[in-house]
Amino acid sequence: MQNFLTHCKLKRIAAFALLASVFLINAPHLQASEGKVKVFILAGQSNMEGHGQVRSLDHLGEHPRYGYLLEKLKNPDGSWAIRDDVTIFWKIKNPKNGPLTVGWGFEPHEIGPELMFGTMMGEYYDEHVLLIKIAWGGKDVYCDFRSPSAGEPTGDTAKLLKRERAENNNREIGLYYRMMVSDIKQTLDHIDDIVPDYNGRGYEIAGMAWFQGWNDYCQWPAAPGIIDNYSHNLAAMFHDLRKDLDAPDMPIVIGEMGIGGQKIAKRADNPDDREAQAMIKFRKAQQAVADDKSLSNVTFVPTAEFWDDRLDELRHISDAYWNEKREKGIQDDNDLPSEELQAEYERLGGHWYCHYNGSASNYSLIGYALAEALHAN
Repeated sequence: MQNFLTHCKLKRIAAFALLASVFLINAPHLQASEGKVKVFILAGQSNMEGHGQVRSLDHLGEHPRYGYLLEKLKNPDGSWAIRDDVTIFWKIKNPKNGPLTVGWGFEPHEIGPELMFGTMMGEYYDEHVLLIKIAWGGKDVYCDFRSPSAGEPTGDTAKLLKRERAENNNREIGLYYRMMVSDIKQTLDHIDDIVPDYNGRGYEIAGMAWFQGWNDYCQWPAAPGIIDNYSHNLAAMFHDLRKDLDAPDMPIVIGEMGIGGQKIAKRADNPDDREAQAMIKFRKAQQAVADDKSLSNVTFVPTAEFWDDRLDELRHISDAYWNEKREKGIQDDNDLPSEELQAEYERLGGHWYCHYNGSASNYSLIGYALAEALHAN
């Protein structure tokens, strides 16, 4: 009888140990400490909104250097993890806030940098993490996000805006800068309704990730001066934002516009490749903001290495096939001319060039790099 009781006791101890180990493994996803909430602002245009196709996210696991990151996004059964220690708020979504998981890109089947960024911050901090996403597609710094310190538009910028007004496109200068400040403040004013079990613990604005630039870059054919002034305009915006948020020391990271990858630099050696030259010029303008001595604690984060060259090859094939279908009247709903290529295209991504061809792996690695740089500050 004594042996039987001892055996039962040992089984109970083993079962308790197993349950405890499971709890400890999953603890980062279940709870956070009661310290001040760590608030991170994720701001920009469509690439901060996110157009990485969730169907392509598993491809991250094949990356030779960063493949291990995929495990951080999944549960042991292979389903997508839900982090209850990281809350995301984005005013344009419905619902506006919830625990971090896939689907917080522009569409429910898309992700942006927020997924891996928030996952890493959830691991770095014991405190609850709040991500405030502030992003609108198709917005620029020379007009939409233009802040007071940038001054009135001049040169190519003034000429372009004048042409727009002549075409009845009367954009309000700085409207989205003011909306950004307002949305951040309103979110923080209602943080107790957004963060679960907030209980008045307080918050700290721990940093901002800025990921934007296409609409400033793409004006290069008609208004190259917009790229020339990008550093001035963005630095002014950072100055004003820190002032308006009463966060003078807020760390800021700038995600490089890595569209086109590292091959763009070699293309730019060709004096006739003005597109590539403009991209390199724009990346240097982003870097110049981090080097601006009037600012502090601003970091430029390279991302071009994450570009998927194979996916871009497939996109070129897709473009050629689209033209062929149009010219020859071919009826085919596929983007590529064979089932094998179509399947590969969808496995790797499938969206516009300016949206990293829809690569969820690319967006995840950008989010990882931004988080690493911000945490290092």
